[in-house]
Amino acid sequence: MRYISILMLILAATCLALGQGTSAQPPKPGPEHQKLAGLVGNWTTEGEATESPFGPMEKWSGKITSEWFSGNFAVVRHVDEKYSVSGEDRTLEVVAYDGMAKTYTWYAVDSRGWTSLAKASISGDVLTAVWEGQSAKGRTYKIRGTLKGLGSDRLTYIQDYSEDGAVWKTYQRSTDIRYKSK
Repeated sequence: MRYISILMLILAATCLALGQGTSAQPPKPGPEHQKLAGLVGNWTTEGEATESPFGPMEKWSGKITSEWFSGNFAVVRHVDEKYSVSGEDRTLEVVAYDGMAKTYTWYAVDSRGWTSLAKASISGDVLTAVWEGQSAKGRTYKIRGTLKGLGSDRLTYIQDYSEDGAVWKTYQRSTDIRYKSK
């Protein structure tokens, strides 16, 4: 028993000695994460949709509050909108860079039960996201969202859908204007 206690003390001392020489530094956001800074802020949004497999022709307006998540590796967006036909909707979005996959991800869930997970890329001031979505009748489409103007106080967003990934049809357009909170 005495030898086991001595062995345990030697192992514990060795582990402590090895651990003292190394201090793990927390990871820091890289340039890919900094590209998301153009989303941060308070925004007004206005847009319109044409009739599509996803819903009726309508207009909307709302507010977007967008901030860094703790650590500055992801941006969290709270979107509150009022639609001319389908009423109010609240959406929570998380946009992040996935270093393992070398791509951006954009996850969204709204107050109507809709969810999506998109893979995205940023080139210059343009963020492009692609995901699959279902129509009201359950048919699956490819959807592409293009957000232009990162780094400015005016973002334009266009959303297209496609049956085959080759021919795209625009069905939503919106403009977001950054404003200073009081």
